[in-house]
Amino acid sequence: MEKEEWTVVKTLRHARHDWMNDIQIVKGYLALNNLDEAARAADHIIVKAVQESRLCNLGMPGMAELFMTFNWSQHLFRLEYELDDGIKTGSADDQKALSFFSRLFALLEQHIKDYNGHELFVHFSEKEECLFVRMEWMGDVANRPLLLDKINEIPKELQLKCAVLETGCQDILMEVTF
Repeated sequence: MEKEEWTVVKTLRHARHDWMNDIQIVKGYLALNNLDEAARAADHIIVKAVQESRLCNLGMPGMAELFMTFNWSQHLFRLEYELDDGIKTGSADDQKALSFFSRLFALLEQHIKDYNGHELFVHFSEKEECLFVRMEWMGDVANRPLLLDKINEIPKELQLKCAVLETGCQDILMEVTF
């Protein structure tokens, strides 16, 4: 996965585009006099803004940039994330987190069979004064055993505590502590 350079203008253009799409959805529901859906769409915008704010407030700018801009580029899967309120991760290493997620995202893209609505959901919380991340991969992958082996190599190389948990279905659950 090649790192894309984000200038201020390019970043603002993408952010404005996202906001315009969100506002147009609300306006569409209002034009149809569907107030319940308009309210739900507005609530979605608020939740998204709160999550972006929490991500920015972690004090991990490299990781925050990766997550906030990921869906602005063409990828074979969608990235969704959620952060608990009040996470304090002063000891978390931004460069290790950035390296971990960049490598994980690249591995996932290399092992996707066909694009078919694949998604990685990432939940950030605090555990024993560390940043604790639980991830759920939803989608089909090629050569699953090889992918799992390669995923397990990333935290070892970065000296991170990690667990990869398989489920009975296609999903893959991962936990990592920064």
